Amino acid sequence: MAVRTLGVLIVARQPIARAGLRGLLEESPDLSTVGQAWSVSEAMATLAERRVDVILGVWESGHLDDVLELAALATGHGVPLVLMTSESVERRELAGALRAGARGVVLLDAGAEDVEAALRAVVRGLLVVDPLLGPAWNAIGGLELDEEDTSGEPLTEREREVLALIALGLPNKSIAARLAISEHTVKFHVGSILAKLGAGSRTEAVTRAARRGWLAL
Repeated sequence: MAVRTLGVLIVARQPIARAGLRGLLEESPDLSTVGQAWSVSEAMATLAERRVDVILGVWESGHLDDVLELAALATGHGVPLVLMTSESVERRELAGALRAGARGVVLLDAGAEDVEAALRAVVRGLLVVDPLLGPAWNAIGGLELDEEDTSGEPLTEREREVLALIALGLPNKSIAARLAISEHTVKFHVGSILAKLGAGSRTEAVTRAARRGWLAL
């Protein structure tokens, strides 16, 4: 099954940050940079002129207002937003960004595969937060995890890898090829993932894992 190429709009104040993100996206043949903007107003102009599937923005310290404005812009255009930030981001600010409409938050040192997994997850309608930022879930009004969602055995490293590829929409055969394991082994891991998450389908498993911060980011 072919993976659709995503058109990504990069938003970052610093030219070096924009260049770095463009280089990161170029590592994946399934991601295409359709525009770069240093401000929300520039991002607005790009959204009006080009087809954008997802926005990837850098969240700089001390610029929460810009983040909230970008999140509102993305929501207004029906385009999901993934933010890249540092592990030191305040829980209150992170919760505010997610309430404002950001669909994902990953760390600045995330690799190309991790960023692609996050971008594809939010395009599919999922909400993704890096596991290291997971505690902020408890501060997000209306998105608190219930007792059922906070229980369960953690996923192994290999199961997280399989889950990230499931989130990309890949079938077992493609996952096996990506990870250099047998299709039978993939089926075993998928069954274990579903059991640990209490999910009845692959889509439900990705949704539950994203809510817990278990999606491999």
